[in-house]
Amino acid sequence: MDEQINSSVFEELAQERKMFEYATTGQRFANYIIDTLVFYAFNYLVFFITGICMALSGMDADEIRATFDNKLILYGIVLLNMLVIYTLIEGAAKGGSLGKLITGTKAVKEDLSRITWKDAFIRTLCRMIPFEPLSALGGYPWHDQLSHTHVIKKNQAIFE
Repeated sequence: MDEQINSSVFEELAQERKMFEYATTGQRFANYIIDTLVFYAFNYLVFFITGICMALSGMDADEIRATFDNKLILYGIVLLNMLVIYTLIEGAAKGGSLGKLITGTKAVKEDLSRITWKDAFIRTLCRMIPFEPLSALGGYPWHDQLSHTHVIKKNQAIFE
């Protein structure tokens, strides 16, 4: 009887596996590079606009420079930007990003349903863990483990 149960579980898993494939390490790395470039471009834009606003408000160049030299302010702005950009992009695109669009992948929940805004937010918070990108070397990054998500190759059977 145990063999019948095990056999049906394995058949079920085999059918699920036919419906999707995990993204390859190369695809995940490409996603990371592309999305990091988007994030840096967004940060530069935010700092540029902030500098212009500071100048228009009457601050002189030394005050602006002193503000941007303050590491606490810089880290706060960068972390806030990270929280906003990654959550907005993945939440609005239901698990997508520019990197994932280019590589043909998508983030999904463990049950293969679309991720929610909450899932996107948790994935982003986990990305802020120091050395988190190195966790991908083990094959299952912390931002996926802790948010109970996977990045898979797009497949019509799942996303229709």
